[in-house]
Amino acid sequence: MSKDDLLFWRLFAVVQLFPEIPPPEVLAWLTQGSREGDGNIGLAHLQAMSLEELEATFPGDAGKVTVSRWQSLMSCLQGQLPPHLTLNENRRQPQQLRVAFSSLDGITVNGHFGQSHLFFIYAFDSDGPYLMALRRTPVSPEGEESNETRARLISDCHLLFCEAIGGPAAARVIRHNIHPIKVLPGVSIASQLAALQRMLTENMPPWLARRLGKSNPLENRLFS
Repeated sequence: MSKDDLLFWRLFAVVQLFPEIPPPEVLAWLTQGSREGDGNIGLAHLQAMSLEELEATFPGDAGKVTVSRWQSLMSCLQGQLPPHLTLNENRRQPQQLRVAFSSLDGITVNGHFGQSHLFFIYAFDSDGPYLMALRRTPVSPEGEESNETRARLISDCHLLFCEAIGGPAAARVIRHNIHPIKVLPGVSIASQLAALQRMLTENMPPWLARRLGKSNPLENRLFS
């Protein structure tokens, strides 16, 4: 990850940790005393912030914040993110399936593909699913349609889960050999991962077996 990505996901985790505080106020709170200049926040600034300083400048009722949340805050600032934002970089087994989730929070499949800024990439190996990558939609190159930029961003994935996707965008995703799947509002990423795990080990559909290069999808449904 770039420094910008590391910074973004730490701030993202802090915003999630304090849902009662508007995100601009959270960012203003963390910017106080920044040595980066121009109101910017840097990794060094976040890591140097003390609990005492944060409590004293908290933009809400600090007395209502539990010890556990303060501890989680300090962990986030140091780069120890919650499980749904923590990459597993130690899985070295061959990947059997990669899935992109369009999500606003990394917990629920609640993103419209054509407006998605965040994609959470999970891979499956013989031990099950794990978070492989966190991706932000970049600015499209001049002359490139934004949905093409999004499709290229996840072009190493086999499946895309989203809450909504238009017909032209779906066609574009399919041209990148990605199968788009729409889900009902409120569906969690965890539930979809569990369903995929069952499907892969018990009843893989022929189209997915072919997509994954299985030579006999009707008879050989289990990963080897």
